[in-house]
Amino acid sequence: MSRPRRGKKRPRPAPLRAPEVVTVTKVAQQGDGEALLADGVRVFMPLTLPGDVVRVQPGAKRGDGMVASVLEFIETAPRVEPICPVFGQCGGCQLQHMPADAYAAWKRDAVAAGLSRQGIDIELEPLRTVPLASRRRASLAAVMTQAGLRFGFNEAHSDRIIDISGCPLLVPALQNLLAPVRAMLVDILKGGERADIAMTAVGVSGQDVELVITSGHKVDLKAREALAGFAEAQDVVRIAWSEPGLPPEQIVQRRDLMLHLGGVDIQLPINGFLQPSVDGEALLQDLVIEGLGEVVTAKGGRIADLYCGVGTFALPLAAARKHVLAVDGIAAQAGALATAAGRAGLGGRLSTDVRDLKMEPLMPNELNEFDAVIFDPPRAGAKVQVEELANSTVPCIIAVSCNPATLGRDLRILIDAGYRLDKVTPVDQFPMTHHAEAVAVLHRPS
Repeated sequence: MSRPRRGKKRPRPAPLRAPEVVTVTKVAQQGDGEALLADGVRVFMPLTLPGDVVRVQPGAKRGDGMVASVLEFIETAPRVEPICPVFGQCGGCQLQHMPADAYAAWKRDAVAAGLSRQGIDIELEPLRTVPLASRRRASLAAVMTQAGLRFGFNEAHSDRIIDISGCPLLVPALQNLLAPVRAMLVDILKGGERADIAMTAVGVSGQDVELVITSGHKVDLKAREALAGFAEAQDVVRIAWSEPGLPPEQIVQRRDLMLHLGGVDIQLPINGFLQPSVDGEALLQDLVIEGLGEVVTAKGGRIADLYCGVGTFALPLAAARKHVLAVDGIAAQAGALATAAGRAGLGGRLSTDVRDLKMEPLMPNELNEFDAVIFDPPRAGAKVQVEELANSTVPCIIAVSCNPATLGRDLRILIDAGYRLDKVTPVDQFPMTHHAEAVAVLHRPS
């Protein structure tokens, strides 16, 4: 008789380590306090600050260290009162408790650390910031439980949803919609169903709102009617529904959803990318134009704007009488940009190209036609395109980045190819979070 096959033995969980008393020495990359255990293992503890002395329970591995929960604060470093009642539960913010001066220094240091890991040592420009209550886009989550709807942001490092009634970082148009959106979701979600809700506010007054709801179930007639009624009652401009892996379907569009860039109106495509705040958008535009310097002030001048989105930089530059090639991998964004340029009479100065720059980067012979190149990629950076830029003769390159680690990698490639790094400006577009951005200016010596 054959013996029944045995399954693979599950590995035994690592034995729980004994609690230890540690002193927090710094705030790590993801916003948690960092300390060393007695044997030199790093531990990361949320809501702690340098100078805190805490008794902790080491737990699961994270990177080259461990997560630890705080059992007791023995000594507490200076901190400020958080501005949000769910801070510490909601994963949206990590640093509301950090004093302002320490917070600004940490943001600056986060950019410096990303460069330092690549051997890049440069004196950073002063940190540029945006005000609170300026976020014009947000991604929330909802689930219908037996106890009712949970609607808010995810807990840190978890898919558990922290229920919220408001968020002090959002612009009023989005803040005021949270309660009505909650009521609408109660009507359309059934037991156990989940949804992600992307909210965006645009328009001259910032009152025109788009909702894109992503859910694993199809939108039925009842839900369509509820969404249409909600849009009418709340003056929401557009609602789209998206199933995972499928393009979003427009359910309601009451009027055009217009974005104003560089004196040009552009119709925002569904889920189109734009900077998180109007203030941040203007700040980045100023830094890019300042970095271009003579390329902007000189007559003529050809500029390539790579990963252009809906034209954050391309439209103001074309309106300033520069010749711009705007390249993006999303056809809807490039198409909206081309249409806006044509309507504004910029068709002769702004052209667009739909191109996946990871699979089909601009090559040196194409790049050499330009006086300057701007690139503003996703968090993964622009390694493939930067490798081709490194082999070009483009005189000026402006790198805009939302990830100091990949920015450091990309700058290292350009520096090794002979480019001179002239300036790096850290930017805090996401107040109270661990996210840090930067704008870097490089030139190829003549």
